[in-house]
Amino acid sequence: MLIGKIDVRTRQKILVTIRVVKGIRTIDMRVHETNEDGELVATPAGVPLLPDQAEQAIELLREAKRRVDKQP
Repeated sequence: MLIGKIDVRTRQKILVTIRVVKGIRTIDMRVHETNEDGELVATPAGVPLLPDQAEQAIELLREAKRRVDKQP
């Protein structure tokens, strides 16, 4: 189930999806590239997260953003 897309480059996006792998629901953030036919194709580059790992990732991303915003 597609949740959303993040534009990275002209032909590259990060898709956030919910996937079921071996009966376990995961939140998947995966790089997709546009092929010659204009279709988005998944690359091996991605991170599947369990729900509690997603909470940790959100906290770490917020902290990283806070620190980046403080930099001159």
